[in-house]
Amino acid sequence: MSNTSASGCKEALRQAIITGLEQNLATAVQAANTARDTATSKESIAENKYDTFGLEASYLAHGQSQRVLDLQQEIDHYKSLVFKDFTSEDEIDLTCLVTLINEQDEYRVFFIGPAAGGMKLQWQQRELVLITPQTPLGQSIIGKQIGDEITLTQAGKQQLYEIIEIA
Repeated sequence: MSNTSASGCKEALRQAIITGLEQNLATAVQAANTARDTATSKESIAENKYDTFGLEASYLAHGQSQRVLDLQQEIDHYKSLVFKDFTSEDEIDLTCLVTLINEQDEYRVFFIGPAAGGMKLQWQQRELVLITPQTPLGQSIIGKQIGDEITLTQAGKQQLYEIIEIA
């Protein structure tokens, strides 16, 4: 992959991630508004000292509002993120797109980003999963190179994967 196509690929990936995060943000804003409305409605006023519905609704509203703030920060991270173009000799690091294959010829594609770990999206006809350097998978894959092997645990079973491509 040439640097020009790698740069274009990464920019398209950035936009796909931001679009996914913005969709999550819209859902979170709606949930936060609903939770806030519930917490402040007349039906949430406690009828006795054991009635905690209003308190629970206010906790939920706070949690949903915090999720909105977290998603906005994640979007900001990706908007300002400087993407590195990796060569086949480089070690895996932040902003690396990594393709793995197991013994059954099943592929897994990961992008190492600063935030939104665990987010999944469709990317070039494959499922792509965002991971962060802080996760166990991120820690095990950073510093590796093409040809190295890692073990992933899926559904309680360990599976050996080989790193076959980085970008």
